[in-house]
Amino acid sequence: MRDKPTVDIAFVFGPFRLIPSQQILLKGDRPVKLGGRALDILQLLVRRAGEEISKDDLIAFAWPKVHVDENNLKVHITSLRRALGDTLQHVTYVATIVGRGYQFVAQVHAERIGITDLPDEEDVECSLPDASPLVGRKRDVERVARALDFARLVTLVGPGGVGKTSLAIAVANARREAFPDGIRFVDLATTNDPALVPHLLAKCLGIRGHGADVTSIVADYLRDKRILLIMDNCEHVLAATASIAGRLVDAKIRGCLLATSREPLGINSENLQRLEPLAYPRKGEVRTAQDALSYPSIELFAQRAIEGSDYQLIDADVSVIAALCCALDGLPLAIEIAVAKLDEFTPSELLDSVCRSVSNIPNRQRDAHSRHHTLWATLDWSYQLLSANERSIFRLLSVFAGAFEWTDVAHMARLLDFEPYQTTVTLGGLVSKSLLTAEINGEAVCYRLLDSTRQYASGALLREPIAWQAQQHHARLVLTVFEQSVTEWDWTESKVWRKRYTSRVGDLRKALDWCFGANGDPSLGIDVTIAALRFWNEQSSIFEQSFQVGRALERCGAIAGSELRQARLAESRGYAMTLARKPRLETDRAWSTALDFAERSGDTGRLLSVMFGKAVFLIFSGRHVECIKLLTRFMALATEEGDQGSLHDGERLAAQANLQLGNLVPVRDALERIADDLANGVVPSRITRYQKERYVGTHSALAFSTWLTGRRMRGLAMTEELVQNLRSGDQPRGQSNVLALVALPLALWSGQIPLLKRYLPILAENVQRENIELFEPAHRFYSAYVRNSEGGNHAIDVMQSAIKDLIADEILMRTPMYQGVVAEALLDLGRAREADQALKLALNLRLQTQEDWYLPELLRIKARILAHLGEREQAHQVIAEAKRCAELVGARSFEARILADMIQMAEADQDDDAASILRNSLADMPDENEVRWAGAAELPQDIRHLVATAPSRIWPIAVSADRSGDNSIETF
Repeated sequence: MRDKPTVDIAFVFGPFRLIPSQQILLKGDRPVKLGGRALDILQLLVRRAGEEISKDDLIAFAWPKVHVDENNLKVHITSLRRALGDTLQHVTYVATIVGRGYQFVAQVHAERIGITDLPDEEDVECSLPDASPLVGRKRDVERVARALDFARLVTLVGPGGVGKTSLAIAVANARREAFPDGIRFVDLATTNDPALVPHLLAKCLGIRGHGADVTSIVADYLRDKRILLIMDNCEHVLAATASIAGRLVDAKIRGCLLATSREPLGINSENLQRLEPLAYPRKGEVRTAQDALSYPSIELFAQRAIEGSDYQLIDADVSVIAALCCALDGLPLAIEIAVAKLDEFTPSELLDSVCRSVSNIPNRQRDAHSRHHTLWATLDWSYQLLSANERSIFRLLSVFAGAFEWTDVAHMARLLDFEPYQTTVTLGGLVSKSLLTAEINGEAVCYRLLDSTRQYASGALLREPIAWQAQQHHARLVLTVFEQSVTEWDWTESKVWRKRYTSRVGDLRKALDWCFGANGDPSLGIDVTIAALRFWNEQSSIFEQSFQVGRALERCGAIAGSELRQARLAESRGYAMTLARKPRLETDRAWSTALDFAERSGDTGRLLSVMFGKAVFLIFSGRHVECIKLLTRFMALATEEGDQGSLHDGERLAAQANLQLGNLVPVRDALERIADDLANGVVPSRITRYQKERYVGTHSALAFSTWLTGRRMRGLAMTEELVQNLRSGDQPRGQSNVLALVALPLALWSGQIPLLKRYLPILAENVQRENIELFEPAHRFYSAYVRNSEGGNHAIDVMQSAIKDLIADEILMRTPMYQGVVAEALLDLGRAREADQALKLALNLRLQTQEDWYLPELLRIKARILAHLGEREQAHQVIAEAKRCAELVGARSFEARILADMIQMAEADQDDDAASILRNSLADMPDENEVRWAGAAELPQDIRHLVATAPSRIWPIAVSADRSGDNSIETF
């Protein structure tokens, strides 16, 4: 947030308030998205409202001491009019003084206002792209908006260039209040791969990660949300879109789907809304400009003519313009392309030129097919009138999938040996001829080809000898962009980074499709894939990452000397499969393949990185002894290389594996030393992706072992601080590791249902947002535990289903603990026989995983079951064994729980002496901060205030602002 005074001056006109000192325009209480130049232009117009201001004066004010082309001013005036909702027929704010300049015609008054909490422009969520104000579509907007009141799926159908996208955006803006959970827009023209459609939908909804059935995930997300989802340009992937839309409607989502397509989706639930071209008069029907402007096609022509060419419609030209709109079938895009030539032709010459072009269309009829031909003929006509430079750049622009900037075009223009000024002039010419749209994005101008125009330009490029080089040059540009993204990740704020590179994902897909296509450049595609790994990791795009990495690995086999690249790709696939909770054998093979490639590559750093990743996977799959053996090799290799950073990371991961094996006190001591080393500075890691992952991994394990070894309050405080620091840092995956593997179990053992209730929604939000399958069973388990503690029906069944899913996928870490909790829950419900069976499974899982840290708890629960079944002598023997086991592994907190149960057993036996001795033993186990703990009920309801008592170096100040990679699964 920027610094603001408490009182300011605002210029008020209509529903708008312009606050110059804050560089912000408000409509009501909502900021209007405008670039800095457009705001400067508006400020001068408003301050001199009622005066004619020349173009030169506006340029001098907005671009002081900089020479710019008049087209730049036109682009910003157009952007300003769009933001204000100004149209030609009903000019409310900015009027054009033909040939001279502009005038602000609305009444303006200044007022003093209080500045409370104006949001920054970056805080404004804008899910819809900008669009020009519609002309002649008021009834269409109302008709489609009404359809959304009773239909879950509405499809706008019409020929290319008729304005389907603009209408969909206008409908969304008109019905914004009806969709309180938001409006989302996805352009399906960015891919030709049907398999990617559900992932594009998930991405635009903010769902990250993506499991096996993404459509089901999208349906679950939309089921209880009132969201309008706009799916634009469906004709590219019609069958896939139709299938997904049908499933979403069948899932009875609360929101609505609005699709645009050149043909219907063809499903039963579809409400079809056909969009016709703009109306135009019949020959001789109108004679005056005033009468002609009642027809939308002529109104559009006149509006664009005065904006682009300072041409004003006069009575003498009415019949010619009417004939021109008729020849163009009333297609808005065709009209805009034609009107852009008024700088070169008189209206009569323009009509003659256009008619010669469209007259070649055979069997010309007024249907969608012929109108598509009309648009194509208009594009061809306009293309032939371009200069040689304009045609060359226009063809090259077809390589871009979405929006692009001047620097991107300059990169492509190097193929033509263009100087920067030639690129600038050529872009301006294409904008002025309506073959290229220009949009203001902050201080930058973004360009875009409309879909129909891009298709035409692409066809023209394919006929040129330079076509292959152009596609390769584009792929190299994408490689440069995503290599830069890796560099910028270390110092760019996460939100800014994501926004910047998410906008390039269409170009990324297009480049990879070409590289891995029949006549592409597979080696370049491999490099692009590796450069994009950071982006996919950050976006949790697990499916797309796996898909693209799979393609790259297939091509690697045919390219000599690719072992290092294969190792990097295979390592990425191993992490992605682990996060996605793929079956163990499949993931095992992926890691073994990565290890094989790394060993063959001869690169020790990559080999260490892959070994570390596999060790993490082994911990999650419950193979802790195997993990220790691998880490022994790892440490030997790091020692041989003199790699102190890797030694540090290996020691930390080995401590975490040893914790699972029950070596609690040595592990805690080792982690405290490692934490101290981190606080004092250690050699940067070549394995852990980012420095903060070291801190999260170390301190989460330290908090867990601290609690287990008896310092309960300190462990809880450390955990709380980790959760809050990770939340404030926008690191949902690292935070989810801490929640699922540390915070939730500690809250459960502490008897803190309120704490569980506070942590679970955070994990739920992360799981939904990231959609990482690894965390989902834990959330399901603990949520069901809370419901069971409150008397919920069938909650234990849900807990057991979560465990079964983990066992089926052989993600066995913590399964003995989960199963033990189920056994005790069954016992508390009086279902002792079922509890006994559940405990047998828990003990078997403990044997399989060797997670001895939890064995004292399992024996305590077994003793309780035996006592309940009347086998009291055996119960005494087992609970005594539980206490000895707790002492052996150093689990002092579990020992306290065991003592509490032993007291209850002694009291039930009416053995007062034994009970008294046991109470004294329990009282002699002080917690940190002198907190005496005789049972879960005595713990505080909320431990947030205890964060201040945590060790001073739990989170060093120098690291708290550091970026976390937040992509590894190792931070537990």
